[in-house]
Amino acid sequence: MANFQYNLALSFSLENNRLTGTAKIEIPPKYPLTVSLARLAITGALIQSPNETEKEIKPLDDLLHFDPSDQHRTLYISYQRDVKNEPGNLVSPEGISLTDSWYPEPSVPYIYTVSARLPRDFSAISQSDHFPLTKKENITTAHSVAPTSSISFTAGPYVVDKLRVRDNLYVYSMFFREDQELAMGYLEAAAAYIKRYENDIAPFPYNHYVIVANRLPTGYGMGSYTLLGQMVLRLPFIKSTSLGHEIVHSWFGNAVEVDYQNGNWCEGLTAFLADHSYRAASGQGREDRKESLTKYQSYVHAGATHPFALKDFKSASHNQPMADYKRTVGYNGGAFFFHELREYLGELTFNEGVREFYITNKDTAATWKDLQLSFEKVSGKNLESFFVSKLNMVEAPEIWAEDIQIDSRNGIHLNFTLRQQAKEPLPLLIPVHIKTMSGIHKIVQTLTTSSRQVSIALADLPLALTLDPEYTLLRKLSSKEWTPVWSTFLGAEKKLIIVESEAAKVKYQPFLDALRPYPAKIVRADEITNQQLSESSLLFLGANQHPCRSLFGKISHKENTVTVDIRKNPLNPEAVAVVISDTTNDLGSSVARKLQHYGKYSYLEFESNKRPETVIKESVNGISYQLENLPMGGSTKELSSFTSIIEELLTKRVIYIGETHNSLADHQLQLRVIEALFHKDPNLAIGMEMFPTSSQQSLDEYTQAGSLMDEKTFLKKSDYFEVWRYDYRLFRNIMNFAKAHGLPVRGLNLDRQIVSEVYSLGHTDGLSDEIKESLVVDRNLDLPGYQERLSSVHDAHISGNHGKGTSSGFIQAQALWDETMAANIAEFLQAHSDYRMVVIAGTQHTRKDSGIPPRVAARIDVQQASLLNIYDDSNSRNLLQTSDYFFLAENISLPESPKIGIVLSSTADDSQYKGLVIDQISPHGKAKAAGLKEADILIRINDSPVYDMADLRIAMIDAQEGDMAEVEVLRGKSEKKSHVIKVELTTPGTGTSPP
Repeated sequence: MANFQYNLALSFSLENNRLTGTAKIEIPPKYPLTVSLARLAITGALIQSPNETEKEIKPLDDLLHFDPSDQHRTLYISYQRDVKNEPGNLVSPEGISLTDSWYPEPSVPYIYTVSARLPRDFSAISQSDHFPLTKKENITTAHSVAPTSSISFTAGPYVVDKLRVRDNLYVYSMFFREDQELAMGYLEAAAAYIKRYENDIAPFPYNHYVIVANRLPTGYGMGSYTLLGQMVLRLPFIKSTSLGHEIVHSWFGNAVEVDYQNGNWCEGLTAFLADHSYRAASGQGREDRKESLTKYQSYVHAGATHPFALKDFKSASHNQPMADYKRTVGYNGGAFFFHELREYLGELTFNEGVREFYITNKDTAATWKDLQLSFEKVSGKNLESFFVSKLNMVEAPEIWAEDIQIDSRNGIHLNFTLRQQAKEPLPLLIPVHIKTMSGIHKIVQTLTTSSRQVSIALADLPLALTLDPEYTLLRKLSSKEWTPVWSTFLGAEKKLIIVESEAAKVKYQPFLDALRPYPAKIVRADEITNQQLSESSLLFLGANQHPCRSLFGKISHKENTVTVDIRKNPLNPEAVAVVISDTTNDLGSSVARKLQHYGKYSYLEFESNKRPETVIKESVNGISYQLENLPMGGSTKELSSFTSIIEELLTKRVIYIGETHNSLADHQLQLRVIEALFHKDPNLAIGMEMFPTSSQQSLDEYTQAGSLMDEKTFLKKSDYFEVWRYDYRLFRNIMNFAKAHGLPVRGLNLDRQIVSEVYSLGHTDGLSDEIKESLVVDRNLDLPGYQERLSSVHDAHISGNHGKGTSSGFIQAQALWDETMAANIAEFLQAHSDYRMVVIAGTQHTRKDSGIPPRVAARIDVQQASLLNIYDDSNSRNLLQTSDYFFLAENISLPESPKIGIVLSSTADDSQYKGLVIDQISPHGKAKAAGLKEADILIRINDSPVYDMADLRIAMIDAQEGDMAEVEVLRGKSEKKSHVIKVELTTPGTGTSPP
């Protein structure tokens, strides 16, 4: 192909931000040419032929087009360009930077010369075969010997320094005077990078390399130089990250150009050889790959409206439609492509393939196919399937293991099914780590179909199985691996921004402005429904608004900071909830402008004149399956006596004693602790999960000093058998002790009907306004492990057909339960500053990590302790997380309650007879022999009237096997007559299970 010659003469009016240029382009015979004049003010254009004829021409739609001609032609174009407030260009007394639509751009590569009239104190740079540029008086000239497709030009009042790399190769810096002290550090780093990549790839393709400071915030690699923003250069980590990336572009992207029509392989390869390589060298390769997967999962979604594969990636522009999506595929997905290729071929073969690709394609525009051919040549492998499948992948595959079994019949074998879910099965090399008592055994399994049976022989019994713990595959992260980060919100398909009020909207307007490229619905806090919170990724602008507090409780961010706090949405396991709080006067605008650069973080805290605090929340590494939990233990000589533990508990104001609700041993332990604490300090109250606050009047009347209320009346008035239903005998001794000593007993819970309704609906929107007003405002659904634990319990409920509510409804219902109990505990302690409280509740509620204790701590500053009986209890596995003290209480049980031997239901609401209808007679009890019949209406047992099931349970509470119960029933079709029948009570051991 013939070379097009291009001469460009420039002058500048810096004060007026104006560029004036004249372009001279030689058009060889037989070649067409199109020249783009976009954004240029053309002052003249003419075409000249060898016979000296000149023809003035006019552009059409900012284009000049010339068909092929037998004659050599010369095109002249004069133009002006005003440059004001542009992201890619600058013309001012402070400096010149021209990278975007600033000159007439031919449609073909060309050899060019640029001459620029500049102030005497300005130095300049452009793509050139020499440096420093030739300067005569105030004219600076740059010349390229190789054809290029683009020109950039930068000039300013620079201080130029240099450092020798080797013979015939120097690195230079062009820094502004105020940053000159940074120059030597950059020169030394650049020299080291060039030496490294000369060793890894090939000799540096240019005879100089220049690091140029730009007044604009850029990061460009131009072959023989890099153009980095002045503010960027001042960041301490740039020398160890971005600088090396731009230097690698000298080999790939410049010496070997990209055939963009066939896809951009360059950014992925450069990111892999530079950015990923540097973090891997510092021992952070796994972290880097995991962060890449998190970002990929943030922007690349299954079922995308416009699916985009790696082969489709062409432009690295930030300004293109779906830029984050496309750049994530190109950079992060591209880097993973090369990482997986290296894993497949081995490091030595991969490195040889990189060198082969460079040598073969230098000074040409290369494609993905060229890469494939180079790696096939050095490896001797057919890589067609690898390249085609990876380049056409539009979503990351999901992998997992199932049907995991240990077979010890003929040696030890770990058997499982390895699965992948993808649009089309991909060829995967899946690292499998197996933990045994002898160490970690690492194996790689090939998976090319949707599933495969695997059997691995082992010398020891396995303890755990983990897939891909080092993140060698581009795949979907599991829920336990995934970390909520800022990019997850930016990339979410459904985003909801909630502002507390119109005044808050004004305060947070800079954030709303910055988020305009990321479409989201904006609503006020008083307009949003609870159900909407589960349907989107959320951004709360302000932490003190009701919807935010209903998910996370009261959040306290540091004063005088702008805090960006990213969490999992407790109501939607695949969405995030972001809380931004700004307690500064003027920092918000600055933070909002740069927030898009902090996408990989889970927590950000900005404070004036300080580097921001950044956190990536930890999560598990790899898809892990625990096959056996090694037991915890301890030295028996360190066990404490009951008395010594009580002495320690006297320093606490809240003592939680967890229970399995039907364990008499747990309730006996609760009684003994209550007794011991009371005798040390009688200012003691008892808080009970078993009673809602609606039972408080009955509790007060029953336990107050001098109360004449008997037990049966208390059970009836408190609705015990409606609100709790467990055998009251389990709690009787505790209640009797409280009554005997006048101890306050507080019902801590809220009405079960509210909890059930929230669970079944999945939200609180269906509750009446009165009930919603009564609910606790601060409900923290985000305590460590809380969502995961409750989701597991919910899944067990669903699989066991114990309800049909949603996971989000279950978590909200349980949080209402826990937060209501915490609020009632705190309220009592604040009103009774001289009291301590013993709280008796289920073991999951008394957990010190995510049960009631941290919720009380959020409301009142008190010393707390959580106690647990671990005798034959599965909760002993998590002792460090769940409790402060444990007991080994002897297992005891209540005698079995005897039964009449009948199945009952309530009479119809409109029936004139109130009682319980006998639906069935058990063949195992003695009811039939005594004369009871189906359809009889039970109205009395002994001296207790029976109108409902609670009456029945109260009447039978102290019955014993062998007792003769006097039962009165109504019998008859039209007119009911009373019959009194005596029935011997029996237990399951003598053959009965109904009441």
